[in-house]
Amino acid sequence: MQATAAGHPDLAGGTELAPPVLRFLATVAVLGALTFNAFLCLVNTRVMGVSDSQVMLMEMAIIGCALLGAMTRRFALYLLTAVFVSYMVFLFMMRGGQINPKPVRDILIPIAFYFLGSRLADPKLGDRLVLASALVVVAFGLFEYLLLDTFLDYFNVLGYYIARGSVTLEKAFGQTKGLFISGQRPEARTILPFLGQHRVSSVFLEPVSMGNFAVIAYCWTLFRGRAFAARWLVLALILTVVALADARFGLYTCVLVTLLYPFYGLVPRIVWSVAPFLMLAVIAVYGITSVDGGGPNDIAGRFAVTAHILTQLSTSVVLGVETTNLFVADSGLAYTLTAFGIAGFVALWTLFVHAPLSDARAWRFHSMGIVYLLLLMLISDSFYSIKTAALFWLLIGIAGACRARDR
Repeated sequence: MQATAAGHPDLAGGTELAPPVLRFLATVAVLGALTFNAFLCLVNTRVMGVSDSQVMLMEMAIIGCALLGAMTRRFALYLLTAVFVSYMVFLFMMRGGQINPKPVRDILIPIAFYFLGSRLADPKLGDRLVLASALVVVAFGLFEYLLLDTFLDYFNVLGYYIARGSVTLEKAFGQTKGLFISGQRPEARTILPFLGQHRVSSVFLEPVSMGNFAVIAYCWTLFRGRAFAARWLVLALILTVVALADARFGLYTCVLVTLLYPFYGLVPRIVWSVAPFLMLAVIAVYGITSVDGGGPNDIAGRFAVTAHILTQLSTSVVLGVETTNLFVADSGLAYTLTAFGIAGFVALWTLFVHAPLSDARAWRFHSMGIVYLLLLMLISDSFYSIKTAALFWLLIGIAGACRARDR
């Protein structure tokens, strides 16, 4: 088959979407995932009430857009989706028919955006999306920080999450207007204390995703190096994001992935394959022997919270055949176990670590993605959120599919 359009051999014959259409779908999907919550917040504040079902419909529309672009005559996308959905149906049956669409959505996001990125194999598009996303995040974040009262008149973040059912009036202490409940630091800021207690959330509406976005954009910029013409501008925007959100996780992770950069080529995949499960075992033992409850809002405290949650999970929950009422969003490890069971966790992680790469250098970005997910698993399940996951998995797919000459 004759190759067409710079590296898209499966576009020959005229039956597939043209590359400009693919780039358009990718741009709409990524920027849509980035901004749709802010749009719905505006609608909820100024136009009409928004429910959680409407949020899910928007997410499914974005995922559908990515899937449309990802579809080719290759079999992997359809096989992986069919196997995963069949496994989740099996778990739902084992759980007495309790159907929870959220775990299905959580994995459809990486499937759709990874295969879309793999089909594109266009690192320059990745550059443009990272730059455009960073500009949107910083511009909206500065609006929030500098004109907070005006911002809340149009984007009542707390009211939006109450309308969705994600936050109760009890958790909001009876307040119905304001920032997200983590939008103010209860203690002194870590980064630039003179900026005050306000943690900017920008289009994400909650500050955790700000740190996640900063890490993703930084890893891509580090990976692309001099090939990324706007790298210095993006780095400045990333520092602004970290400072505005007081994103300690984002800052520490960026430092760590930089220090580890020379060693990624030396770490075999098998080490990364077992890393989360060794981490899981260590934390569980720590929780059983040393932890009675939660901890303070620092690294050690979040580690203790994860350890405590893991000790509360029964064997049936870990195997995936029962559900739990425990709040597990503060631990990515615990949430993944309760959503997919240990067998699903092993399978999904192994698929990610052993994803095919067209060029050896792509392993560096892949390794940075692994480090990011491993660290985030300790403190949050936010890596499943489409707000940042869309860009992350698209870049993982692009990096893995493009060859050195393309980079």
